[in-house]
Amino acid sequence: MQTIMNKKGIHAVALVATLVAALLVSGSALADRGGNAANAKLCQKGGWQKVMSSSAASFTNQDECVSYGAHGGAIYALARLQVEPCASQAFDGLCVSTSGFGLAPTTFVTTPLLKNGTAVTTEFLIVQANGTVSGSPVAHFEAPCVAGNVYSATATGISADSLSTPTVAGIPVTSNTVERTSACP
Repeated sequence: MQTIMNKKGIHAVALVATLVAALLVSGSALADRGGNAANAKLCQKGGWQKVMSSSAASFTNQDECVSYGAHGGAIYALARLQVEPCASQAFDGLCVSTSGFGLAPTTFVTTPLLKNGTAVTTEFLIVQANGTVSGSPVAHFEAPCVAGNVYSATATGISADSLSTPTVAGIPVTSNTVERTSACP
């Protein structure tokens, strides 16, 4: 009789241990879902229009954003860089200005000016504490003029850290490219 009670006791202890382990595992899974659910909430109520994925891509709709966040994707506040050509351009050269938002504060945005694919000068702008950057026009001009020189400029920077939990470091952000071919008089 004593042996039977010990076996029952062992089975009861094993059953309790199994139940405790199952609760711990399911509790951990629920905690993970809670974090992902919080990330997905960043997309709701129009939030999907103000955020981007870890590839710096905007979402096309709320469902795409929610699914991305619910599956553990890092969600970032929208970050953009824009390079604009100056209104007046020289015959041979390029003038541009760079602006942006959603960037990591105190980092640099670089805008190299290229001539026929080779950098001739680079502008370095410091991102402000509010995540914005705005530069005065920067230019490179050549004399004498050589028709057919191709000039271009593209800005690069780093976004602010993710809004998702856990926080992930900023990602590279690239602007549009401004390109022009010189035209000599």
